[in-house]
Formats: sequence, C-alpha cells, structure tokens
Amino acid sequence: MTNRTLSLAPAVLLALAVSIMASPVGGTEMQLLPDVLLEEQVYTYEPAGNGSGPLWCRGSTCLARTGDNVFVSGLETLEDVKPLCNVRWLLFQRNDAGWALQQADAKDRQREPCPLACFPDGRILLSVNPNRAAPDARSGPAEPQVLQFSAARPAAPYTTLSPAWGDGHRFTEHSYRSFCADGPNGEALLLNVMGHDAQYWSFLDRDGTWSKHGKLTFPMGHDYEKPEPIRLCYPVVALRNRAAHVLAISDIIEPVKAWREYKLVLNKGRKWDYDFRRLFYTWTPDITTVPFSPWVEVASREKTAGYIANLDVWVDGKGKTHLLWQEQSVWKPQMRDKFFPDVPITTSLMHGIVDQGNVIQRTKLVEGGEGLSSVVPGWARLHATPDGRLFVFYHCRGKDADGRNVAENRVMEILQDGTSGGGGRVPLAHPFTSFMTATERGGSPPSNVLEVLGTADGRPGMSYAAIKLFSRIRADATFTVRRSLSGSIVECDATGSSSVAGKITSWDWTLDGAKATGVKVTRTFNHSGPVALALTVRDDRGSEKSISRSVDLPLAPGDVGLESWGMPLRTEAETYVEEEGGTMHLRTDKLGASALSLSHWNTEGHSLEWDVDIPTAGEYVLLVRYACPKDASRTLAIDGRECSTMHFPLSGGYGSASADNWDLAVLRDDEGRPKSLQLSAGCHRIRLGNTDGMGLNLDYLEWIAKSDREVPPPAGRVIHDADYSYVIPLRGTICPTRIRTEIGHCYSVMLGPHFPGDGTGAPKPSALRMFEDGHELAPAHAAHADIRSKGKGSFSHYGTTLRFSATDNSDPRTSGKTYTWRTDTQAD
Repeated sequence: MTNRTLSLAPAVLLALAVSIMASPVGGTEMQLLPDVLLEEQVYTYEPAGNGSGPLWCRGSTCLARTGDNVFVSGLETLEDVKPLCNVRWLLFQRNDAGWALQQADAKDRQREPCPLACFPDGRILLSVNPNRAAPDARSGPAEPQVLQFSAARPAAPYTTLSPAWGDGHRFTEHSYRSFCADGPNGEALLLNVMGHDAQYWSFLDRDGTWSKHGKLTFPMGHDYEKPEPIRLCYPVVALRNRAAHVLAISDIIEPVKAWREYKLVLNKGRKWDYDFRRLFYTWTPDITTVPFSPWVEVASREKTAGYIANLDVWVDGKGKTHLLWQEQSVWKPQMRDKFFPDVPITTSLMHGIVDQGNVIQRTKLVEGGEGLSSVVPGWARLHATPDGRLFVFYHCRGKDADGRNVAENRVMEILQDGTSGGGGRVPLAHPFTSFMTATERGGSPPSNVLEVLGTADGRPGMSYAAIKLFSRIRADATFTVRRSLSGSIVECDATGSSSVAGKITSWDWTLDGAKATGVKVTRTFNHSGPVALALTVRDDRGSEKSISRSVDLPLAPGDVGLESWGMPLRTEAETYVEEEGGTMHLRTDKLGASALSLSHWNTEGHSLEWDVDIPTAGEYVLLVRYACPKDASRTLAIDGRECSTMHFPLSGGYGSASADNWDLAVLRDDEGRPKSLQLSAGCHRIRLGNTDGMGLNLDYLEWIAKSDREVPPPAGRVIHDADYSYVIPLRGTICPTRIRTEIGHCYSVMLGPHFPGDGTGAPKPSALRMFEDGHELAPAHAAHADIRSKGKGSFSHYGTTLRFSATDNSDPRTSGKTYTWRTDTQAD
C-alpha cells in the first residue's frame, strides 16, 4: 500500500475547522460561491478482483468528522490471499503532516469496504464484516461487527460491539450493508442483507445497547413474467430522532425473458445480468416502537430497461425527507436500438420530497442526453449547511456548446419549494467522478464546508477535498490543451473567477515562467512535459486569490527537432485486422475517445494487428493514445519482425463515461528519447502484443513523418479537429472477432462516428461498398428485415454500423472468408 500525503500548516487546519463550523452572521443568507480549500490524495490501493472496491458501500460513507478530527476508512488488498475475502480495513486521520494511518486490521479478512460513523463525544464507529469461512474458501459465513475507536486516541485499542439480529440470519461476505448515525443523539442503525429474502437491521441506542432489531422483507414483483421477490440492495439510510428512512434499489436478474436472452448475446454468454431500475422507500417514525411502513415505489424505469441509482437521503428540520437519485431512460444503447428505437437515451438527476411516508414531490434537477444538452449528470450527493440550506454536489460530463469536453463537479442549491436554485462549477484540479461526503447520515455535523472522499480524475487511489461553499472571492480557471501541428495550444480561461461583494479587476497569469494578463490567455508550446500555470485575481475591494496548476503536455514537434508535424496518419484502434490470445471489447462510452476505443486488453499473449499504408518512405514517429491505471508495456512488431517494446506509464485509470484518462505515449529508445522508425512506402502489418498481462485501453495509433521537407499527405479522409488535422484510411478489413451476431442471417460491425451512414442526416446516401473474398456484395442499402430473413450478401450502412450477410448465409465469424469495405467519400 502506498500512502501519499500533503502537508498542511496547523494554522490552515484551524482556519478550515473554524470555516466548517461557521454559521451565517445575523441571520443573513450567504451567496453560493464554491472554492477549494484543499484537495489531496489519501491512499492508493490495488484492485482486489472480488467484485468490490473502496466505494462499494455507496449507501454509507467512509468519511467522517467530529470536531477538529476528520477520519477515512480505507481498504488494502492482501497479497497472496485469494478472493473473495482478500482485503482488510484501514483507518486514517488527517493531521498537520497529512493523512496518517492509525490502525489496520491485524487479524480478519473482508470483501467489502467498511462504512464509518461518528458522534460529537469523539466515538468513531467502523462497520466491519469479517469472514468466518476457512482461509482458502472463496465465500462463506461472516460476522457483522462494529468497532469503536476514540477520536482523541485513534491508534489505541478499539472496542468490538456485536449487533443483535434475532434468530434465522445467515450472513455472508456479500453484506450489501448500510450504516448510519444520528450524531446529536449518539445512536446508529446497521442494515445487512440476507440472500434474496430481507434486509436485517439492528439499532444502537444512546445508552450503547443494541436494543432493537428486525428485518425488512423485500417487496414482491407480482407484475413480472414470473413473480419473484425484488431484492433491494445498496440501501441509503438516514436516522434522525429515531425516525429511520431507507432508500434502496432493485438488484435482481433480468426478469424479462426476451431482454435477458438478447443481453446474453451482447454479453457474449456471460450470465451476470442484474438490473437496477426500480427505486423503493420505507420508513418508521420511531424505530423503537413502530414497524417500518410497506415499501413505496418512488421511481421506475422498468418499461424501457433503464437504470436508476439511489444516491442520498436527508431529513430536514421539519421532518420532511429529501431523496436524490439518478435515472437513465435506457441502460444499454443496443437494447434501445432493438427494443425501443424511438426512445432517446437521457440521464436525469432527480429530487423527491417525502412527508409522513408519502412522496409529495418529484423534481428533475438536471437532464442531458439525446435531444437535450450533451452534458449529462452523474454521481451526486446532498449536503446541508447549519442554517438548513440544502445543496447537491454532482459530477457531469459531455461536450459544451463549443464542442469542448466537459468533466467537472458542480454544486446547486435546492430551494425550499423543492426546485433547483443557483449553482455552478467547483474549481477542482481533479474532479471527483464517484464519491462520498462527510454527511449527517454518518454523524458528521452540517457544515458550510463540503468534504468529499472518492475517485478523482487524473489521480490514482482515493482523494479528499474540502470545498468552502460561501467564499468572498474565487480564482477559477480552466486549462484546455489542444493539439496542433505546431505543438500544444493551451487555452487559459478565468471567466469563472468571481467576487461576491465586488468586481474582479485584474487577472494575472504565469505560464511556464512567462507573464500574461487578461481573462483569457492562449499560448502554444512546442515541447512536451509538465507546464506550471498560475493565476491571481483581484477585485475592487482589495481582495485577491491565487491558484496554481500543472498541465502535462503531449509530445510536440520540438521534442524531435522539428518546427511542426507533417499530416499525421491515424490508425483507429478498432480497425485491427487480426487478433490472437483474447477478445477485445469495443467501447462507445469512453469520454474523450477519438472514435470508438478498445478495452479488456489484460491477458498475457493477447495481440492485435493492423494494416497501415505508409505514403512515402522515410522516418516516422509512432504515437499511441491509451489509458491504464498501472504502467504497462507492449511489444511492437512490423511485418513480422519484432523491433521494440513500447512503454505506457500509468495515466490515472482506464477512463469511463465520466473520466477522461487518455494519454499519449511515444515509441522511445533505451535512453528514453523519442525513437523514429524507418519505413518504406506501402502497406505494413503492425503488431502490438501483451507480454506483461497488464491492462491497457487503446484509442488510436498515429504515424507522423519526421522530415523537414514537404511530405505529400497520405491518401484518405482528412479529419479537422479544431487546430489539429489528421488522415484516416477509407478502407478496412473486418477482423472476425469484431463481428457481432444479430437476428437470422444478419451480422454487424461498428465502424464508428468517422463513417456515418444512412439515417445520420448526411447529405448523400452512404457510398460504402463491401466485399467478400474480393467479390462485391449486393444489394447495398438493404432493409434490416431483408438482411435478417433473406441474407444472400445483402448489406446496409446505417448509422455508424455496417450490417451484412454472407452470400451463402454462412457465419462470417467462422467461415474463413475475408470481408473488406471501402468508401470514396472524402468529406469529414
């Protein structure tokens, strides 16, 4: 385990604590202006391969504050211990020197992270679920416990508390548990699942006794094709004055037979197929005397095979319960295309209000997706201030109106009528994609500072941030790096800087040592590596604020002694023509990808091959765009001759729909200098092989002529991407492992957004031609129904997908025939 820390002076810690506890003066309402006080890494971890992770207990929190003390519950993967129970808990505390490990489990093994709670008197409670099976058993019985620490002496021996459950429970390593606390009253509630039957609960009262227990039986899905209990998991639980509230999501095998069968094909025979699309709520006004109410269905995306995530619960001072959840209209694009072709895929962040067990209001706070804004909301949490104001902290991703990638955190206020109020961007250097907060549900007090723990874009492991919601002046800058043929263009934009009481009057920049002024500044750098950027803003009231960032620039022409690149030839990763030793996954969901991308390249011996047409003999620089959470390497072979090993430093992760972890690697020599390849004109077979078993996602390969003379551009379609242009070939060979089966005689291959076909609004019908062993297939533009029922070489290029059939209606994945395509369309 690696624990990296950032020092912070005691005076800053004191100011932070005072700011956290501060309330508005004189009853005035402060203006929302979020500013970052602190962001840093807490710890790093190795994936356990057991289906869990540091944020798996998402209905609880692993971050808690009591007084000046803030604690984090972490995970460490145990070496030489087989899954599933192969992690142990860690307890960290923030002190003057940074995050310090206080204790680690010395005797037990877990599968899941361990939720944290705290009380104002300094008690720290850690929910654990130690495995009680044999050491070599994959799964088995477990014993839920609560460990009690002292905030004043967190390294001292802890006390083990044993919750009361009653008879009939058989708990395992899959606890799907939730742990919450009522801080002011010193009480806590623990939920633990038992199979597909019920969530068992145990209540810790203010006297330190587990005085009540019971179970929440799952609701029955009478409306399913085959009625079955609806297992509810990942419960978000709140406890206030002994009123308990539970918000849980359905977690069952796909109940619709036709959908289940189709997803089995999509998942290549993998039977894991759980759905999360029905949201339920239950409560009791007094957990010690009143049974929980019948489950109420708050939301459902059952009709269109959608997705719902239960996110948070907060109980206000009037006893009303605020619910937060996310909805997606259809979970998988392929499901939409087949079963719901007229339903746009949209994602919404939803807020609901419950009064005395009745849902009295549902409000759509943010929405994005097809036909709407391309910026869509992601993970979110509620946060309340000492004066009872409620805010939503959330992640969003997509492209803005100018086509720039957006991946940032935002905060908005929820007004007393349940609608959304003002809000804006939170200027984090490393935005959180998934996270927990120091929440009242974990015993932490309401605060004017939002404290966050989670995975941060561009930083490995678990990170922490403290965000002041009501700052007087804020320096906020976005730094956008765009590639150009002359180097990297860095756009610095301080538009988000603001002053509550005054007006920003100056913006002073330092860009890699050079000075500049103005709201927006642009500089071009002809070298790679880290560049230091800093901004200081001042207002007309004499206040000022500064921020600094470091931006890592990709390889530039100056690194190889050139003033500018020639026209690059791009080989999209998904155009591989041969594959051995594994099966890549084609991805459409990776933020910032050039077109499509590849994942699941983590098997030793798994290799890919591409055909590359080099236009002119000479020296070429090879760039590869990739993403990986750990250092990886691939052997490079050209025309069957192994010539080098290419190294890929960790980029921060594999990337996702909400995190852009792409980076550029260049082929280097033994001294670490960029290495060029001498290539003749013509077609070359390029092979990259996995020899270390490390995972690596792939976006594209790029071939750039290293020459001071004018080099004719390669033949193909020129793609203009802002200030950067490149060429893609207008033909391809279809690798059999890329082909997907559909219905009847129809098979499909995704070509990606560079090749839009019919139905995309293109001015002309698709001119794509397809060949089987060199013989042209026909008819083109065939109806999908005819391809499925008749086949015989018919095909269509619709959307960004090529659907086709073999001339003899054989299976093109196994027939041994070669399928190629080409198009003469030059427009991008």
